[in-house]
Amino acid sequence: MELNLNRRQFVAAGTVAAMGAMAGLAGCSSSDSKTDSKTDSKTDAKTDDKKVEAPEKLVFAWEPGASEGKYENMRDLIAEAMAEGAGVPCEPMTTTDYNVCIEAVNSGKAHYASLGAKEYVELHKKNPAVEVAWVLSDGEGKLNQVSYHSQILVLDENADKYKKGDSYELTQDAMKGKNMSWVELSSTSGYVIPSIALATEFGISDSEELGESGKFFNTVLFGGSHVNSIYNVLTGDADFCACDDTGAANNYNVIEGENGELGALYEIKADLEAPLDKYAGVKLRCVSSLPVPAVPFVVNTDYVPEDMNKKVVDYMCSDAVSGNKELFKDPSDKDTVTKWKQTTGKVTFTPADDSYYDDFRKLIGEE
Repeated sequence: MELNLNRRQFVAAGTVAAMGAMAGLAGCSSSDSKTDSKTDSKTDAKTDDKKVEAPEKLVFAWEPGASEGKYENMRDLIAEAMAEGAGVPCEPMTTTDYNVCIEAVNSGKAHYASLGAKEYVELHKKNPAVEVAWVLSDGEGKLNQVSYHSQILVLDENADKYKKGDSYELTQDAMKGKNMSWVELSSTSGYVIPSIALATEFGISDSEELGESGKFFNTVLFGGSHVNSIYNVLTGDADFCACDDTGAANNYNVIEGENGELGALYEIKADLEAPLDKYAGVKLRCVSSLPVPAVPFVVNTDYVPEDMNKKVVDYMCSDAVSGNKELFKDPSDKDTVTKWKQTTGKVTFTPADDSYYDDFRKLIGEE
């Protein structure tokens, strides 16, 4: 059985106060008062060496992009792997809102979650009990500061407007007054990193201006997912879209360059689900590419005892998981839908701790 929570259902479940205050850039700012009081009690409890009871069942919350129907098998396989490691059942929870996913793991409604780097950094600051459990390795199976890329795409027919010599470059003159599609304010690759990079490059003191219509951009759209961000460019509602080069790559074929590389040319796949089903063959060009740290898989240590978490992490980082071709698929496999590819035979999940995001904290001013 797979749980599916949207904002309305989560509020109805008893989080009205926390969810009602969520707004703006800080994805989990709604839980300020709740988290502060909770953190105080946690601190006291830990001082008293209060033992964390092992749950009879684990719940893993997925962010909206990974909650799409096409990822159902991937979610089920991750749940099976976690159950194998923990020795208790694990149930996937899908969400339609980033804040619901954040609050689920913050409150203990979910024991584990897949979050963006920014979401994790902000949540850990408010609730230190939420910690990194593991991340995706690099091609050598090692922990690497660069895991994937944040892209800005345009329709290929318009790409020459952003070309300088043999390469592509986004300038203030070329972008100002145009229409931009982001993913979510809390999306690491779909807003945070590219907006900060553009603001720095253009001398804009407040990157939040790039997230508001009528400021730097004429119209700013938020797709709510990487796929919907791409859709806004395909429809012509946006001149640019931000997205990642991992999950988003399931929707296009690379026909020039390398996936996520500046100048890469993509073609929307045939036989996709809505909303991209009518755009097969449309070409998109990558006109900006920025490195992003690995996506954190997090645990709430107030609800999962240390020994159980170690067993989960050990199993998730084992060959049994990275060798599963339905989770880490061969790059030539066009049918399996998952977020991870076994490009070298060494790609795996690897343990990480909070310090992995220190450089990222400096970038987004969350030191």
